[in-house]
Amino acid sequence: MNITELEKEHGISFHDSLLRELSTNLAGRTVEFVLDVCVGDPDAKPGPERERRRAARLRLTGLEYLVVDPPDPSYPYSRHEPVDIDLCEPDKEVAGRYRIPQAAFAGRFFVSDWNAFIHFAALNAALTWLEPG
Repeated sequence: MNITELEKEHGISFHDSLLRELSTNLAGRTVEFVLDVCVGDPDAKPGPERERRRAARLRLTGLEYLVVDPPDPSYPYSRHEPVDIDLCEPDKEVAGRYRIPQAAFAGRFFVSDWNAFIHFAALNAALTWLEPG
């Protein structure tokens, strides 16, 4: 399952999610993102129902690449708190550097608190909830 299919299956959006942790297992070719996923109603009026989030672990397996851009030095990137991310289409220049299998998918998260991206390509995406819904 790719990351967009995962969003549809769970009825979620990685838009305006909060990234708490990022870890990778290079030998196992996996990356895990612990985040607070946006599960609110985007059509609701501004308030708690629109901004509701739920803790989850996003695991990408069959990792083809993971590239973390350095934070923009003009941004306050050294705060010790989760960072706001948005799912974006892959950067063609970054993806073009790698031989990505046809079965893989690529994407990137824009980290607005850094004015930078986290680029990735993998074979599968899975989501595990870390708290009840």
